[in-house]
Amino acid sequence: MKEKDLLKLAKEEVKNLKELLNVEGDVEIEIEEGDEGIQYVKVAFEGEDLGYMIGNRGRHLDSLQFMLQILLGRKMSDEERETFRVFVDVGGYRKEKDDKIAKMALEKADDARILGAPVELPPMKPSDRRIVHLTLIKFKDISTESEGEGMDRHIVIKPVK
Repeated sequence: MKEKDLLKLAKEEVKNLKELLNVEGDVEIEIEEGDEGIQYVKVAFEGEDLGYMIGNRGRHLDSLQFMLQILLGRKMSDEERETFRVFVDVGGYRKEKDDKIAKMALEKADDARILGAPVELPPMKPSDRRIVHLTLIKFKDISTESEGEGMDRHIVIKPVK
């Protein structure tokens, strides 16, 4: 799908969602081109009293993101549906959380270097594990690997010898 068409569709769906949820505040939507032809639809809500959109530990935010992914996907062909991802942020919550995860990953990578042994991180959601992998991929002396299954899936940071 062309960027301008995806942006138009995203604006329509976000407007509808905003009205249904009675959200007061500003919304900024942008499209970023990613690797392998993936388009990232980034939706940022700003305003007062939007904490209810974040929910406990970001659960409402994750649900909003999932719903928007589904709503947009229903208006696309099967092929187009595979070429985009939606990211929703409210009041900078997700960016702040992602920054904290990246900082923790860097600290744990330093621990692995100093100890010369693998360091296990606590279980995380797939999106959080992705942040760790992407943060540490640029270092040649560290490798990351996801281990475990389901809710126990976590990352192990290993020094490369």
